[in-house]
Amino acid sequence: MAELRSGQRSRAMLLLRALVDIASEHPALPGPLPPSRDAWQLLVRAERHSPAAVETLLLHPPVGVWLNRCLRRLRGLESGDGPLWSAVGYLHATAASAALLAGIDFRITVPVGDGGVMLPALGIARIPDGAEIAEVVVAEGKATVLCGPHSVTPPADFSAEAPGWHGLRRLSGEHLGIVCSPFVDDIDPYRDFFRIRPPERLTDEEREDWQERFDGAWRLVCQQSNVDPRGIGASLSSVVPVPYLSWPEPFSASSPEAYGCVLLNGATDPLTLAAALVHEAQHIKLSALMDLVPLIEGGLEEIHYAPWRLDPRPLRGLLQGVYAFMGVTGFWWDRVRRAEPGPARESAAFEFALRRAQTASGLRTLLAHAELTPRGAEFLHRLEGRLALWLAQRVPSVPKRLASDLIDDHRLVHRMRHLSSDPERTAQWARAWRERTDPPRELPATSVVPTRPGALARPALARHRLRDPAGFARLYEGGEAGIPPGDEAPDQADLDWAAGDTEAALRGFQDRLEADPEDIEAWAGLALGLPDGPARTTLLSHPELVLAVHRGVRTAHGEGPDPLALARWIGTRTHR
Repeated sequence: MAELRSGQRSRAMLLLRALVDIASEHPALPGPLPPSRDAWQLLVRAERHSPAAVETLLLHPPVGVWLNRCLRRLRGLESGDGPLWSAVGYLHATAASAALLAGIDFRITVPVGDGGVMLPALGIARIPDGAEIAEVVVAEGKATVLCGPHSVTPPADFSAEAPGWHGLRRLSGEHLGIVCSPFVDDIDPYRDFFRIRPPERLTDEEREDWQERFDGAWRLVCQQSNVDPRGIGASLSSVVPVPYLSWPEPFSASSPEAYGCVLLNGATDPLTLAAALVHEAQHIKLSALMDLVPLIEGGLEEIHYAPWRLDPRPLRGLLQGVYAFMGVTGFWWDRVRRAEPGPARESAAFEFALRRAQTASGLRTLLAHAELTPRGAEFLHRLEGRLALWLAQRVPSVPKRLASDLIDDHRLVHRMRHLSSDPERTAQWARAWRERTDPPRELPATSVVPTRPGALARPALARHRLRDPAGFARLYEGGEAGIPPGDEAPDQADLDWAAGDTEAALRGFQDRLEADPEDIEAWAGLALGLPDGPARTTLLSHPELVLAVHRGVRTAHGEGPDPLALARWIGTRTHR
């Protein structure tokens, strides 16, 4: 982790120097601020006095986000809100923060944005509306932010609150002597790598809730032994609360541009949060490693199936996902071994079975299609060896069945949404069906045509059944009476599938297709509900062809054929 951190520091230095050089020659700069080289020189002074202070700023996640966004804007590759000089002025604020941490006297002009002066990694000084610039001054060890007659004095402990000052606060987790204390960043405009955000200060109650859940999650992270908790702690430097939703699973994200940052939606319990921390720490580590050690060549075409996402992904994205879900698989296997018999163990076994199967699928795709460097091949084969041990572990029947079905469900929906069959060939198949002849000898070629991925409903029902059997029983037996307030009623066929009543589920999916032949999840449900045989085999292997031919027949006649009869007919050609 120290080696990865050193690499990220070097990367940030290179980007920062490039930004200073480009900004120094840009005709629209520096605006009302001093030249960028003045801020650079302050950073040099700070580093001579305290290298650790400058490293803190270089590795602060919002600084990485700003560096990348600002460089793209300076090069004309990205537009931005507000004047360019103000965006570049985050450099001056960064230099001020580094100098404050280094304990040197200085004076520098900085931009004002969203009603304050943001000092990265420290906090924000509130400034009256209307001001564009302010000064940060340190004389004889006393720091002041000045804007006309208005002044703010940051406290000695920058994380504390003071008149006009909001400090950047931390979460704290400690267990078994392993400490993790990331910022909980609710103020920096560059804290969210998806978009610039104004400060959104957590209330005391909200922050206490985050602290309580983080403390519980960190305890769970430290209890597992498959992913080194010290490495996870060293990977996490900031947690950013965001409002994004990612139903049916909680939202979390990380980015190579924000080393150490994890975006999280607040609606997570400690167990789910712990799994998310492991997942994102794996991403953070691998991104830093790939900045130093090439593992894959190319791999940027977004055409491959990722079993954890419904949109086509590049091979590089698959590599990230495989490594992340290796960590999550190990986390859940540890929970299986530790949990008491009952819902907790059944639920952990389901997550373990699901994640190991997803990881194995992604790994197979990488080994078959990726152009790996020698180190990349070694890396994947080591993952393959570790995963083989987990694939050999036994899982109880119900979690195993639900996980296996959801693996098929996800792949079927992905294929029907994103694989398009050749129209001319598909028309020949539709014509052969209408004329009651044998299927054509050649299968229609397919191409990837990405569409909006949407979300699947069945994973949430599977988790509900395993985590809360009594609650699921009330939902299943009581209809709307068992639905939590504010939630939509789940589809009955999906409920039957989750309950294990495949015959009832099959009838329900057939009814759904009769009402809406374009209900892709109902097509996938047919395959889940069918017993072994030609129709099921065809739907599992060529779902996009069955859907395309059914659509072609409907287009010509206005009414579609029986889905199961069509699948059996197609299977006479595809499975000879």
